[in-house]
Amino acid sequence: MRRYIFKRLRRGLITLWLTTLAVFMLLRITGNPLDFLATPQISPEDVEVLKVQYGFDQPISVQYLIFLKSVCAGDFGKSMRWAQREALDMYISRLPATVLLVGTALIFSMVLGLAFGVVSATRPESSIDRAVHLLAITGQSMPAFWLGLLFILLFTVYLGWLPSAGGPERVGLQGLLMPAVSLGWFLVAANTRLVRSSMLDALDSDYIKMVRAKGLRRRAVIWKHALKNAALPIITLFAANFALLLGGAVVTESIFAWPGIGRLLVESVFARDYTVSQTVVFFSATIIVIVNILVDVCYAWLDPRVRLE
Repeated sequence: MRRYIFKRLRRGLITLWLTTLAVFMLLRITGNPLDFLATPQISPEDVEVLKVQYGFDQPISVQYLIFLKSVCAGDFGKSMRWAQREALDMYISRLPATVLLVGTALIFSMVLGLAFGVVSATRPESSIDRAVHLLAITGQSMPAFWLGLLFILLFTVYLGWLPSAGGPERVGLQGLLMPAVSLGWFLVAANTRLVRSSMLDALDSDYIKMVRAKGLRRRAVIWKHALKNAALPIITLFAANFALLLGGAVVTESIFAWPGIGRLLVESVFARDYTVSQTVVFFSATIIVIVNILVDVCYAWLDPRVRLE
């Protein structure tokens, strides 16, 4: 187990390094941030001072090595756009709002997908199974941004029940409902179909037939035995869903003006704020890598037949 964890950590570090390299190079292609920092009244001498201050007078390879050294030292630099604030402090200040949004959306999609999938698998080819199948297809055909706009139109403009914008500090948990549902609804369909498929395979296996022959109650057979043995692909999908939700939060947070790291990333990219953009992407990639490693390790706990070594 230790050797496997060490190997996964090594691959995770390589992934993070490649991520920093790709983001660093792509941001340099988007444009020069000095075009935003420099006012029309600024002199050419002052522009040169700014270049030296931010290291833009160095070759790109040297700039990247300086950035990599700073990241290893825990120094992510200061924002170029927002009054010289520390990029790490800006990320940390926005992180709780995104964790709240993504966590709520993930729980919503997993719980609803699990319930729909189990009900559908225990009643195959029934009217309930067909209704769940139709719901899954409908859910996967709705992008998060389109569903979010529909929610705003219905529950804010027409009915006036829910606020359309703002974070938990401004509008409270009531403002979390529409962003979380619109972000997680797309994944309900995928979770439902995977749970249904895994449960059908588990219910048709020999050990479930033996458990039924022992006279166990139907509820115990489904929730205690079949679901646990069908959980491996579900846990794998959990990691993929987490990555998708982090990416989808960029669009959802922009639509609902949610003050999270997704919206911070959009603002920093449009402002050509390299330091903040690099900080957001680096920590988002770190979180995804850690979650994937934890999911791989959970395989052995869920199924002793899995030998990670």
